[in-house]
Amino acid sequence: MTYTRNRCERSEQHSLAKRVNESEQLKNPQVFRKLRTAQDSSKIHKAIIEYQFQEIFQPHWFGSIQWQPFIADYTSAVKETRHFRNKFLCSLLNTKPKKIPNPPERPRIIWFHEKAPVIINPQEPSNPRYKIAYHTHFHLEKCPKPYDSWIHLDWLIRHKVAKGFHRFSTSNSSENKGFVLKPWIREHHANYNLKDYYRFKHHQDCDLVLDIENSDLEFSRN
Repeated sequence: MTYTRNRCERSEQHSLAKRVNESEQLKNPQVFRKLRTAQDSSKIHKAIIEYQFQEIFQPHWFGSIQWQPFIADYTSAVKETRHFRNKFLCSLLNTKPKKIPNPPERPRIIWFHEKAPVIINPQEPSNPRYKIAYHTHFHLEKCPKPYDSWIHLDWLIRHKVAKGFHRFSTSNSSENKGFVLKPWIREHHANYNLKDYYRFKHHQDCDLVLDIENSDLEFSRN
């Protein structure tokens, strides 16, 4: 099945989430990338995200990562996220990277990379300077005990995952919160990451928000 312009136009009149469910091609990241050329890729991404959170799993945690030094390109954000993902799952499951199981034998995670202005000279509040940099969000399924509680999961990430991870900052200053973990709330977080499509729609790679390489995406229960 090939996605054409007419196909995309027709999908706007129906349930995009259902069509995503029916499409086996979306399991292939290369085919998924081609959807970025669609007339309105934000609607297609919205359908994919909604399907994950409505039909596949409900996240339990929402996390934010501000990389240090700041990351200015999408490829580097994906690379650092892969490193974080492997360290996190190894620590969580007490295993090695090559032995990390696939869902549902472990919690699912969906990753997003967003751009935002960040202050680069917090020591000079009278003359602030900013740059556009990527930060990362993740939507994480409930974890096994004892990491099913916020205090234990936050401790695991700050003391196990962060150890030796030079690009992952646990700073907690008012100017830069390197890492934040919160309970996932559907009304607030389900469509949280779609705002970046509109904020930077005229920028290069404006629609590269959903990290398909590191995310646990599923499009069929069969």
